[in-house]
Amino acid sequence: MKNLFKLYDNILTEKEIDTLYGSFRDEKEWKFIGFGKNPNYRKFTRDLNTTDSVESILFEKANTILKKNNLKEKVEFIRAYASGQLYGMMHDIHQDDGGIKLNEIYTIMFYLNKIWTPAYSGETIFLDVNWKDIIHSILPSPGRAVLFDGVIPHGAREVSRECIELRMVATFKYKVKNV
Repeated sequence: MKNLFKLYDNILTEKEIDTLYGSFRDEKEWKFIGFGKNPNYRKFTRDLNTTDSVESILFEKANTILKKNNLKEKVEFIRAYASGQLYGMMHDIHQDDGGIKLNEIYTIMFYLNKIWTPAYSGETIFLDVNWKDIIHSILPSPGRAVLFDGVIPHGAREVSRECIELRMVATFKYKVKNV
């Protein structure tokens, strides 16, 4: 069976991108954490809330993506959170929420920056099952989302020193029912 991997460009309107970017950059309270296999791993994080008028945009888009892929009735929501990283912050390659086999955990990531250029780096990379080769490399472009099988090893690359932005993503995790 093949790993689910779907990229969605323009999943957010220009107005939604502006609203989310402004809210997450200027209004949301972020918590700084550091942990992981690598002692240099650090990021900003915050939990998402369905009752927040801005964050509800993301919950609605996530539900739309699940419906488009016939997953809505097959999965149960685990959690949703936002992550941010700046130049110098490291991120571990990992599999999501203890996923060890295909079709067990699904993840949807939304990229929240209004502006992003290839010079900023910060790609999300996805590895093959042997953790040896990059099979996908996704730039955090505005209005972009990716749905993938959480067992696919993945992680965020470091942003370049040219980037003065906080690289922001919102991540939604789902577990397949009866697994």
